[in-house]
Amino acid sequence: MIVAFGCSFTFGEELDDLPEWYGDMEDKRNFMPHKEVYDTPSKKSYPSIMGNILNCDVENYGWRGGSNDRIFRKFFDNILLNDKPSTYVVQWTFPHRTEIYSTKNGYYEGIVPVNVSWHEDSKIFYERYFDENEEKDKLIRYIWTIHSVCKELGHKLVQFFPISVEELILLKARVGEKGLPDTFIDDDEIIKKVDNMVHPTEDGHKKLAEYLIGRL
Repeated sequence: MIVAFGCSFTFGEELDDLPEWYGDMEDKRNFMPHKEVYDTPSKKSYPSIMGNILNCDVENYGWRGGSNDRIFRKFFDNILLNDKPSTYVVQWTFPHRTEIYSTKNGYYEGIVPVNVSWHEDSKIFYERYFDENEEKDKLIRYIWTIHSVCKELGHKLVQFFPISVEELILLKARVGEKGLPDTFIDDDEIIKKVDNMVHPTEDGHKKLAEYLIGRL
């Protein structure tokens, strides 16, 4: 079984099998708590293609606007209950995103820069608490933690950070001599496979699926 985590990159945003309402920001299904019910990743996204090639089941937890904090949280929600030998595919996203738990609403709310103009918690976070280098350091801790847990529990794992060559260079610059684990693809080959697109085309997803299978 393949279990994938990521943001809209892994979700398959902009692929042509997604319903039109996904692009309508007036539709309540695009926002919590409805989003948790209605969001369904594209069957043309790279996790589904990997499953088709390998003839195995796929669980795609890609989330539009998802943060690394959400990816890390949902990964542990899954792996602690998973008793099947699995291949985990973890796509990390922009370090400037995060999430907070709303006790008022009873669910996690995404914190992203584009929401600052209308979302008070986002505005407060970026004004008072955001530090770019700390978020990159936190991502490095996440990468190593997931590597260690999969190794301990006997699951296969591949991790990557396809946001941009520049962001990948900046991330690697903060690692130090220890480097990153061998489950993390630390070159820019993936970014080339998807033509440096945050939302890859269908062809980009196909190339990525084939490449990731070769790296397992």
